[in-house]
Order: sequence, then structure tokens, then C-alpha cells
Amino acid sequence: MAYADDIANQLDAAHITYGKGDLLRTLTNLQGLVSSLNARLVDQFAKALPPPPSGWEGNATDSQTLDGVGGGLSVARSYSKGEGMLNASLIVDNPAVAAAQSLFQSNSQVTAQPGWSRLKLGADDALLRFDGGTRSGEIMMVIGARVLLEIEGTEIGREDILVEAAKGWNLSVVRRLIAAGS
Repeated sequence: MAYADDIANQLDAAHITYGKGDLLRTLTNLQGLVSSLNARLVDQFAKALPPPPSGWEGNATDSQTLDGVGGGLSVARSYSKGEGMLNASLIVDNPAVAAAQSLFQSNSQVTAQPGWSRLKLGADDALLRFDGGTRSGEIMMVIGARVLLEIEGTEIGREDILVEAAKGWNLSVVRRLIAAGS
């Protein structure tokens, strides 16, 4: 609730300073508002990130706005076990989502991309690519045409680690957050 109050107060302050013609203070208020909105969204989307797979350690959540690359927001977390590394990222409202979604449109798109295979994670489609020679791969899903969920792994040895990690996404949180904006 503190976020809601803070955001409402910042919006009111921006409206008041704009009404007084004080554009510099309006800008400062709006920048604070955007920062608060980003923090709130990061906190909420971070709850959708998968927990560490069994035997793996999870690191701190990282986030960034994607203003310089088409807009949106990215929330990520890395996981490690020995030499193995997983990087889970959630990208929302960015052109990368549409690019990834094009792979899901038809089987011909998937087969045109070497190494990709389609699988189901619950009711959702996912794409998986794994190279046993390099012991690396990735799994991705697109939710609601707005969110790209991706896990990349290096030094992981088996593709089932990617699938296990991807099963940990909290898709109900993702769907709730993007539905709230519809």
C-alpha cells in the first residue's frame, strides 16, 4: 500500500507543479514517479521468477528499464551450481517479445531455426534448444504477447535442468500483472 500512496502523491505533486507552470519541478516529480513505478513493477515481477532448481543457489534479482532498446522492463536472476550457470529473465513490453513470439507462430518457423524443439509446460508452449557439445541451451515462453520468459544455461550438462527451472515460473503472477494493464 505504501507504493500506491507514494505513486499517487508523486502524481498529484506533478499535476500541481505543472498547473503552476513549474516545468522543472514537474519533470523531477515525474522522474520520481517513473522510478517508483519501476520499483513496484520489479518487486511484483520478481515474484514470478523461478526458485533455484534443487541443489542450485539463487543470486539477487537484477532489473533494468529497456528505454534504449524499445522500452519495457527486464527482471532477471542467476543461479549457480559448481561450474553450471542459469540465467532467468523476464522481459515485458519490449520488441524482443514480438521477435520471440514469431518463433511460436508455426512449426515452419521452429524448424527453420536449428536446434529448437517445441514442448508443453503445463498448458503453455515452450521452445527448447540444447547443445550437448557445449553443455549449454535455453528455454523460452511468451505469455500474453507481452512477456518473454527465458532461461539460458551454460555448463549444465542436461536439458532437463532447463525444463525443471522453467517449470518454476509463477505464471499466475505474470498473467495477473499483464491483465491488470489491459
